Amino acid sequence: MTLLIILGILIVASVATVYYFRDRFFLSEWDRARAESLAVPEEAQELHDYLSACVRDTIQEPVLILGQQGGYVTIPSDPIGAGDHNPFSNALEIFSDTDFKTMYWYYVAANSVEHSQVPTTDGMEQELAAYVNTNIANCANNFTAFTTFNASVGEIFTDVDILDNQVLFTVHYPVHIELEDFTFDFDAFYESVDVPLGDMYNAAVEIIDEENAQFFLEELTYDAFVLYDELPLSWTEFSCDQQDWPVDDVEKNLKEILTQNLRAVKIRNTDYRISEKSDEQYFEYDLLDTPRDNLHVNVLYSENWPLSMQVYPEENGVIEEDTLTGTGFGAFIRNFFCLSSYNVIYDLKYPVLVTLYDSESDYTFQFATMVVLDNNQPRKNTLGLLDLDAVGGPICEDATMPITVRAVGVEEDGTLVELDDADITFTCITSNCPLGKTGGVKGDAILATDVPQCVNAQIRAAKEGYQDGSEVVSTLDEQDVTVVLEKLYNLSYEIMLVDLDGNVLDLASDDTVFVTLTEEDTGYSTTVSYPSTEGTVILIPGTYKISGQVVTDSPLDIVIDPQSYTKCTSLPTFSIGGLFGLEDDASCTDIESDEQVLDLVAAGGLTIEWTPDRDELAAASHIIIYVTTYGEPQTEDDLDDLLTLLELGVGGKEPELS
Repeated sequence: MTLLIILGILIVASVATVYYFRDRFFLSEWDRARAESLAVPEEAQELHDYLSACVRDTIQEPVLILGQQGGYVTIPSDPIGAGDHNPFSNALEIFSDTDFKTMYWYYVAANSVEHSQVPTTDGMEQELAAYVNTNIANCANNFTAFTTFNASVGEIFTDVDILDNQVLFTVHYPVHIELEDFTFDFDAFYESVDVPLGDMYNAAVEIIDEENAQFFLEELTYDAFVLYDELPLSWTEFSCDQQDWPVDDVEKNLKEILTQNLRAVKIRNTDYRISEKSDEQYFEYDLLDTPRDNLHVNVLYSENWPLSMQVYPEENGVIEEDTLTGTGFGAFIRNFFCLSSYNVIYDLKYPVLVTLYDSESDYTFQFATMVVLDNNQPRKNTLGLLDLDAVGGPICEDATMPITVRAVGVEEDGTLVELDDADITFTCITSNCPLGKTGGVKGDAILATDVPQCVNAQIRAAKEGYQDGSEVVSTLDEQDVTVVLEKLYNLSYEIMLVDLDGNVLDLASDDTVFVTLTEEDTGYSTTVSYPSTEGTVILIPGTYKISGQVVTDSPLDIVIDPQSYTKCTSLPTFSIGGLFGLEDDASCTDIESDEQVLDLVAAGGLTIEWTPDRDELAAASHIIIYVTTYGEPQTEDDLDDLLTLLELGVGGKEPELS
């Protein structure tokens, strides 16, 4: 009995000891330090709470920015400089003419140099820390709310630790306070942001590693050329009817196809829904080793993003047949029958946005990568995940030629007014040189400076509230340049349906609408959508080509019959020997596609020109955009008829301003 009593006492003592020292046993070093920092005298509690809230507010924003911008709080400048000679730059501009960008983790620069920009965990932690160090003082507002404390502040520095499911911030914020005979020192503040940044970053790295190893995006792109008749590739036929394709039309069709197909990419071990068996066979990819039930991954391309396409054979903007020529025997054969060979080779570059979204924390991490086809072949990976130093571009150190620049804004009444505080940039070949801002007052503002000598340089002017403007100039002698900037008009918008009888209808909850407005002269383009959280659109005066499409759930599945095709890759040459089996320069694979069932179908759209003038836009605050509905197609033939009506612009109704 005595032994049992002793054992009982020991057990109770052990439990009490573990309970008493539980923090030491189970809390991390950071959690213990945080707990100790919360022990402050009552006299300092109010200021401590205020500073803690200040730290919490300050650390939220950089974590969100870093996720949106591909692991970067600050987008590094492009050494080559933005411009027509460099349409992709080092970061993807997600929405045109905005600062909403995300970094390319892989891209090929305008000078054909490959770059890897995958951030490291240490680099991300340093960027987060730098943001907090710079902005924490602004939040405290120099202690204006606590002047009685006679506070003084020492040097601020921040430690950041990115974990799988948290980002820990230790803000060393030495504050000494004095209040009558009371003094106290704050040393550090410990706060966290509860988002799975570390885990999402690791998943993103797995995805880019698999893309760099498998080139699944390049393969999917090439499959589009094989599968879709709108994109000519390679075949030979006995026909006297020569076919040709305008390059602009092929590029437009390719953009539309990529936009649709990439949206259907699914990443296994994430949260998504497969509606049809065909998706499992074609669109699912094994890229992640560990299941992540709360993670959604989207792969996106937008028709508004740049796409570089070079095609062979092409002449005067048209892809034509590769006629059988070059041998006497070939010419002899053509005397007896019509033989047409089509063997189209593409060099292609375009951006893809990979977005990872965690539904539990409502956090997004995204990055961009560039898809590259070279002679119909996927790019070769020569970088892996190396952190390469940016290649130094030309610099603007030899600025010896005087230049005067005026940024002239077009006001609502059409008058031209010199604008102050407009950013002026000078671009010569690959050198992008910020010149400064126009000075003075509105109506009398210029920038007088020196620039390098250059033929066909570009002067660009930018000011908030105006569309960027540019002028081409040769600076072999002194110049006086005026750049015109058109005023931007910000309107609220709504999208309505209109049938062929002119009746205006509301959109249904399961409808999805995208409408792109492109101004013909300037190339300015913007896209509106339904459903949308934005609700506003920015326009300039001019003539717009408006194109759009409405997609809806189909109550009746439309069946696309199985198709068979041959996927071949070859050089852009043709010989009679290859035709009759004497040589073989092509590698071909027979591919069978299964029957496809469409549960989402196009139900209408818009193809129209519209010319709003400056007075109309200035007087308006709202725009209604009408999209024509042709009814839901029931069969594949109905779908073909609908697309024909859409292409012809049947039933189109101009937008209305109010």
